[in-house]
Amino acid sequence: MKFTTHGGSPLEGVLTYDQSEYGFSFSAQSGNSLSERLGSEGVASILIGTLQLEVDIESQEVLFAWGYFPNVRGEVSELGSPEFTPGRVFITSTHSFEPGVSFEVPGDRWRVSYDPSSGWIAIHLNGATDVEFTQIASGTVLGIDNGDLVSVWLNPVFTN
Repeated sequence: MKFTTHGGSPLEGVLTYDQSEYGFSFSAQSGNSLSERLGSEGVASILIGTLQLEVDIESQEVLFAWGYFPNVRGEVSELGSPEFTPGRVFITSTHSFEPGVSFEVPGDRWRVSYDPSSGWIAIHLNGATDVEFTQIASGTVLGIDNGDLVSVWLNPVFTN
């Protein structure tokens, strides 16, 4: 599974973390902006643990993050904000995506860090060195290192 970044506008909307449900959700700012990115084949997900990254099957574009994720506050540390470029991220994979089916992102050393002062949550692998950060949706930044997904940075609105 390889990830490539392209120029373009991130999907506008609101990323929310519901503390009582332990989960992320994404609401697009407009149905038109989301439907413009959806092909006729449906959507699938790639997984980091229980966090899901929604993928349009036809274009294989990663759209936004969502899903059950109870360890949102993991290790508390000072993260600040990643320096990112707005854009779009696409997947090249030998897996054939099917509607409603999820695939695990390679990597078994995912860590979760949370910065209470900035509100950023980083789900990341150790040892990534040449990371390119791309904001794919409001509150969602992907870190790509030589075609590998090495981090997901989330800056949600927290609700109870």
